[in-house]
Amino acid sequence: MTQAHDDVPAGPVTGLAAAVLDIGRPAAVSAGWLVLADPDGAIDLRRLFPDLDVRTEATSTAFSEALETLDPGLIVLMAPPAGPADLQRAALWLTSHADSRAVLLSPHQTVAVRLHALELGFHDAIDLSADPMEVVGRLSIAGRRPPNVSRIPDDRIALAQGVELDRRARAIRRDGRLASLRPKEMDLLEFLAMHPGRAYTREELLQAVWHDATANERTVDVYVFWLRSKIERDPANPRHLVTVRGSGYLFDPPKSGTGGVDSPAQRQANVNEPPTQR
Repeated sequence: MTQAHDDVPAGPVTGLAAAVLDIGRPAAVSAGWLVLADPDGAIDLRRLFPDLDVRTEATSTAFSEALETLDPGLIVLMAPPAGPADLQRAALWLTSHADSRAVLLSPHQTVAVRLHALELGFHDAIDLSADPMEVVGRLSIAGRRPPNVSRIPDDRIALAQGVELDRRARAIRRDGRLASLRPKEMDLLEFLAMHPGRAYTREELLQAVWHDATANERTVDVYVFWLRSKIERDPANPRHLVTVRGSGYLFDPPKSGTGGVDSPAQRQANVNEPPTQR
């Protein structure tokens, strides 16, 4: 792809810059863009989209800090420098910012990374070796934040029989009555509930929720123990917030009409593992 420079060449415009001129600017953009990328890399989105408020961060730490204070309409991650932890961080952020979008750009050979991003909930994952006009066009489309009226926010998620996660209240609603949650309890439960049926290791959860994969993994066990006491009818034999032997933790949503029979995920899980054991 064409290297972007601060100085605009006097001759014909080529590559991505030409594609921007051909396709035009993104319309109806209601918020800025937040980008995790090498500022000296091959693509300079601030130059390609000068009419937009594009903020570029070069490190994962700066990117995470910016997410805490900004409300970008589009998140763009370029790999490298973006890694798996950054994808998880962006995916978690999207769960509570339904009107924003996320796009990954990665080298041609990283097919698995792009598929993983889509699985996490990214709205697009673009091959950097694609035609420049396609790259710019897909970024432009993603940058058009959809109107709120077209989105139906999933403010309540069924956790168990008679138990819901109320995302707006940031609490559990059991039989219609609210039960408060600690901030990290909410973050952990929301992350698992938004990704049902998938087991996450303790390290992955530490990165996604605490943003520190090197923290004590037993922290996750303790928080899961607390959540089970608030969600499960029988916390000692959990049916929904289950431990998958050798993998980690998984949220298995309630099934209607099961007659109390465990789902396949529950049958495969070691649901009796106490929080202090590994």
